[in-house]
Amino acid sequence: MLDQSFFEENCQVIMDYLNQSGSVSIVKIDRDLNIQDYNQVFLNTVGANLDISGMSLWNIILPEDLAVLKSAIANNKPQVHFTIQYSNQPGINMAGHLVGAGDKYLLFCERTKISDDSIIQEITKLNNQMANISRELNKKNIALEKANATINKLLKIDSLTQISNRHHFMDYFQKMHAYAYRRGLPLSLVMADLDHFKSINDRYGHPVGDQVLITFARLLQDNSREEDLAARYGGEEFIILLVHNNLEQGYAQAERMRKSFENMEIGEQKIKTTASFGVASLKNNETTDQLISRADQALYQAKNAGRNRVCRADQGE
Repeated sequence: MLDQSFFEENCQVIMDYLNQSGSVSIVKIDRDLNIQDYNQVFLNTVGANLDISGMSLWNIILPEDLAVLKSAIANNKPQVHFTIQYSNQPGINMAGHLVGAGDKYLLFCERTKISDDSIIQEITKLNNQMANISRELNKKNIALEKANATINKLLKIDSLTQISNRHHFMDYFQKMHAYAYRRGLPLSLVMADLDHFKSINDRYGHPVGDQVLITFARLLQDNSREEDLAARYGGEEFIILLVHNNLEQGYAQAERMRKSFENMEIGEQKIKTTASFGVASLKNNETTDQLISRADQALYQAKNAGRNRVCRADQGE
């Protein structure tokens, strides 16, 4: 055992060592836990970059551990355990000895050794946190996918009739047009227009007119196969792509839709109205614009011939 005289003779050397090196943190505090002084080890342990003199331990030690220090000071209990947590630094468990000198106190402390059980508990805690974060990310990814799906749908669908819009139709038409050419398959196009639609709006109002448009769009969609596509082309004009259908098959399909619509009663007013149709089938070396133009010409023939009828476009070379 070293006697007291040894410490008295080497006091300055010991203090220099404790101040500059080793693993022992030293901090001088008052009864209110305000920091009066400290060594470099304590500053490094806290993780502060600036002078912390005058700062309260309330800013450095976990709140639940402050009561432990207060009790140690009040009851003259030298042994203390607490956790340092400053700024975004992770918690550091400390164990030490409290020495009183008047109304000031010296706190000597070191990091505690972490037991295997503590490591396992901390790893388990971190794993649980990661699992929770992963679940939250999965939820957000699912929500994002749903939002993207909704946006993509909105970009393809006519907001009123809920069938395809013109932009989406043209994208699909281009693909099917190229496919039909490569495989030598038939492809037909139907243009349709509601007869005297303006008079419906004028007589019953636009909400009723909208209902007529919605009803007609649903009829077109219900009478189209999965590979076909019906779309609102603009205003009261609609377009239907019939995949693998020749001119006669397209004509028959349009005639069925025309008759069905002619026999419908729409809304509370039981409105009966009609539509005209023009049909064209893809010719050799014909572009999409040319096919649309011929179907549109056939539609105008139907209109000029008295409406409520289907006309076929000239299929000559």
